[in-house]
Amino acid sequence: MLSVANVRSAGGAANYFANDNYYTKADADRSGIWVGRGAERLGLSGTVEAKAFEAILRGELPNGERIGHQGQYHRAGTDLTFSMPKSWSLIALVGGDNRIIDAYRDAVKETIHWAEKNLAETRMEVNGREKVVPTGNLVVGLFQHDTNRNQEPNAHFHAVVANVTQGPDGKWRAL
Repeated sequence: MLSVANVRSAGGAANYFANDNYYTKADADRSGIWVGRGAERLGLSGTVEAKAFEAILRGELPNGERIGHQGQYHRAGTDLTFSMPKSWSLIALVGGDNRIIDAYRDAVKETIHWAEKNLAETRMEVNGREKVVPTGNLVVGLFQHDTNRNQEPNAHFHAVVANVTQGPDGKWRAL
């Protein structure tokens, strides 16, 4: 199942992140990973670090660039939550079959790559007119969680898609 929710605001996301540490704490033995061509282009790879994650959600890039203008509202991003069926969660988490988790993670990553290739767009000026153009890149923090808020077995992945993408002209913009 896929659930979609906006990360309401950069400030709100940063506060939620700081207070709860929900996305990056996942479990004691692992945290999120960076996914997407946009993440690669920004030099974001491997484990998601809290400071870098918060900055990206605010529209602040590692190279010092900022998406939008200072003081302008910047939508942080979108949280795509991919949840396994309950029976799969029980077999994987209670039964200890990690192949299910690994296969589901791979399927989620493949879905992100498909969306990146087919859906990632930005607006830019082309021949004096604003146009929607494909970008082919996303910046995504992917986080695995094993329980729901009631602490019941519920394997799911949060793919937090930051509201940043690199246009065909090389400039970083909002999605």
